[in-house]
Amino acid sequence: MKSLAIDHGSIEQGLDRQVLLQAGKRFVAINSDRLQRLRNALSERQQRVLDAFPLLFHTNHPMMPGYVSRDTPSRLCSYKLVKTDITLGRSIARSFTANIDVSAPENIYSLFVMGSVGTIAQSEKSDLDIWLCVKPGLSTRAVEQLNRKCLLISDWAMKVRLEVHFFIMDHEAFKRGQQSSLNAESSGSAQRLLLLDEFYRSAIHLAGRKPVWWFVPPQQENNYPEFTSTLLEKRYLRSEAQLDFGGISTIPAGEFVGAGIWQLYKAIESPYKSVLKLLLLETYVNQHPNIQPLSLAFKSRVYEGDIDIDELDSYVMIYRQIEQYLQQQKDATRLELARRCFYFKVNKPLSKPPHGRAKSWQRCLMEKMVRQWGWSNRQIETLDQRAKWKAPQVAEERALLVNELNHSYRFIQEFAADTGAERSISTEELTVLGRKLQAAFERKPGKIEWINPGISEDLSEPVISLTATEDSENAVEVWTAYAREAGGALTGEGEAVKSSLSLVELVLWCYFNGIIDTSTYFDLQAAASLTDFNLRKLLTQFEQWLPLPLPHLNHKSFNQTSEPQSVLLLLNVGKSPTPHLDGLGIQRLSNQADALRYSGFEENLVVSVDIITRNSWNEISSRRYDGEHALLDALRDFLQHSQPDSHRTPPELTVSCIGRNHAATISQRVERWFKEIIHCYYGGRFPATTRYLFEMAGDYYSLQFRGPRLLTRQHSSTKVLEHYLAEEQVSISPVMLDSRALLHHPLRTLTSAISGDSGGRGWSGAIHIFYQRFDIGMEVYIIDEMGVILHQLYRGSGQHSPLKPLHRFLRAVADRQTRMNQELMYDFGIFPIHFHELSKIGNRYQALHKSVSRELPAIAKFDVNAVAHPGKAEGELVYDFYCDDQEFLGITFSDQLYTVVAQYILKLRASREHYPVYLTDLDLSLSKQQLSESGKLSSAHYLKIKDRLEFRLNQAIGILLKN
Repeated sequence: MKSLAIDHGSIEQGLDRQVLLQAGKRFVAINSDRLQRLRNALSERQQRVLDAFPLLFHTNHPMMPGYVSRDTPSRLCSYKLVKTDITLGRSIARSFTANIDVSAPENIYSLFVMGSVGTIAQSEKSDLDIWLCVKPGLSTRAVEQLNRKCLLISDWAMKVRLEVHFFIMDHEAFKRGQQSSLNAESSGSAQRLLLLDEFYRSAIHLAGRKPVWWFVPPQQENNYPEFTSTLLEKRYLRSEAQLDFGGISTIPAGEFVGAGIWQLYKAIESPYKSVLKLLLLETYVNQHPNIQPLSLAFKSRVYEGDIDIDELDSYVMIYRQIEQYLQQQKDATRLELARRCFYFKVNKPLSKPPHGRAKSWQRCLMEKMVRQWGWSNRQIETLDQRAKWKAPQVAEERALLVNELNHSYRFIQEFAADTGAERSISTEELTVLGRKLQAAFERKPGKIEWINPGISEDLSEPVISLTATEDSENAVEVWTAYAREAGGALTGEGEAVKSSLSLVELVLWCYFNGIIDTSTYFDLQAAASLTDFNLRKLLTQFEQWLPLPLPHLNHKSFNQTSEPQSVLLLLNVGKSPTPHLDGLGIQRLSNQADALRYSGFEENLVVSVDIITRNSWNEISSRRYDGEHALLDALRDFLQHSQPDSHRTPPELTVSCIGRNHAATISQRVERWFKEIIHCYYGGRFPATTRYLFEMAGDYYSLQFRGPRLLTRQHSSTKVLEHYLAEEQVSISPVMLDSRALLHHPLRTLTSAISGDSGGRGWSGAIHIFYQRFDIGMEVYIIDEMGVILHQLYRGSGQHSPLKPLHRFLRAVADRQTRMNQELMYDFGIFPIHFHELSKIGNRYQALHKSVSRELPAIAKFDVNAVAHPGKAEGELVYDFYCDDQEFLGITFSDQLYTVVAQYILKLRASREHYPVYLTDLDLSLSKQQLSESGKLSSAHYLKIKDRLEFRLNQAIGILLKN
């Protein structure tokens, strides 16, 4: 339809009121046609609700929907109640009366509905986005009451299945750029003028003031403020009948960045609609800096007399602009995707007969456009079957959509970089949107992708075949899921759905995407290592641990970086812990039932671990570990999520062994093992530097955090383990034992006696000595103030017991340490030293606290002291001895030092009886840097050197006595 173009004139030439009247009539006529199309798509009850909106906001009747209070802002501008309104009101509430206080201010300026309604894209599921334009400057309380009223009216509309969202708009605040923050239905600060562009080309006026923008000719858009000022000040238009959201002659470059990211976020759930919006943004960006928004194109056509309601349809205009742009770019692939997106958005399946007797105007228009595209009937039939598409087709379609979304994102990023555009989206909102995009679209190893963002309604398959094949080139096993028809012969593989190196990841992917469920039949003929029992158990575990659909996350969930929320540990999926016995149909029986060192062969029954994680952004990831260290690797993976000093506890843990053989034994043991480790490092009782010891498959292992890293070390024997426990510690490092480890070793008694109720903190600033007597000496374990454990053997008993000299030596060391470092002062300078006597009852040890000072007499007749200082060679230490005030310098006596000192000691003894000599004191203050990387010494440093020096002296005494 073509009418005469409107001569817009100019301010200088003078404006013609008839021209303004003519423009207004055209917009009103277009608005009327659009409103009629909107009404025709609604049921009679929904139409009544739509018609009632102006009446509900004009009045405040207690019996009408949405009533909050008599103070709630009301009275709609330019709204005159007529008889039909009274009838409508009484059909809703019989007691309705039109008692309007005409002296009250008109607080409601206008009602507009915008979006897809009234367009080719309107469907039965289309919601109504209504702008409730209010008087500028309403109080906070008034706005809160209006918000409450809007919510109540929305609830009332839902009773007839009409979904309505109200947005309270202050046009003056909008022009100043003040908008709501990000929520599910608003783009927040992301796109003010782009939102206005959409409003001007799609909004349907329901009641109240009309937009001034209608009456500003497109040629005057650059002169919008002056032109509108003239219109209103010179009374060409009545200001009380107009509403002004501002002009839209151009759009700041920065808005495209924020709007692009916002549309990418919306694509998570509505990809087809968002691809169209993103392509429209791309057409705008391509015009930069001389951008002509679609709203201006719409207004230009109205002024030029081109008022074909079909071609002025806002969604048709979007498509036409995208089509023209992509044809200019000669990009047929993206154009075909744009056409599919448009077809799906319209959602009028042309291969199926129309619902009513006559075709809808949308169907007729869509048929016309499809003919222009040259689509075949077969192509249309395939698209119309989208709701029944299965995984391969859906995955292919999603890949195309994600590829297009990535293209749009890169395009907008490059535009921002080229123009230096500032984002019109707050940093906080940008962060939230970026994280949502990451959660939805980022591809990471092991991440379970969600392939069906509203593409198909049902991906489930009645029959799934799982097969495993060997990839000889890469020496890996590849699992593949094939879809088959129900009731068909179990021959052939069917259509491949998904392949993966991990069986668990494959089944989880199928479950997460709705391809399999409890009713799915599995064909496992080509998967000998997996039984139907195992598979059903695995699927049941998924359903219990990850019930679908996942709960919807609000924006607050993305205010922080993702954190693991729950972890599922699956053991021995597709593998038997005892394959050498399975063929014989037997299981080994043993008194040694620890699954980590089972039977007399001390086998580790955990041969594979799959660790599945769900984080706070609802991302699901899977990782598999095989081999003898699978459990240790899984433990490191689990603990890396939380550092002991970060005040973040590990995620909730579920452990399950998939299989028949020893399943309960394995899962219970591994779950207990994990819980004990979690208690050690995150229970609040032990420091992060604690060394946790356990046994596995005949070896001993230790765990310890060094900063953020978890160090795992393997020890082949108790001797090797003791050597590890004697290593220097830079901070207090207690030892904690697994409940099933070292059951018959003194270390269990040592650690239990010390930790007890003190949670390891009893070791801080204290030394513990555990001793066990035997015929010619003592076995001694010394735990110093840093948790270092020394194992030493001493000769001598009775009056020559080493305990009293050891106590005296440690007291001297403690006094020196506290003098050197005031931080080590404990209990007013008293450094606690505790003695415990070990005794063996059956195959277990027990410890009894002892007071050495009361039990043993002091028999030493003279002191033997030593001082260490750096030698000439790098790392060399030279020792000087002081015996009964006699000095023996190492640099003087060199290799003969120990013999000379031994001779002097024998001379001082009353008899030549052979009993050990013990150092009374040792000074290492000059050698701290050579002995410790940190430059700090603990008692263990002194004890190790004391042991070496005493060995050399006693060896020299023995040689002298023999001669």
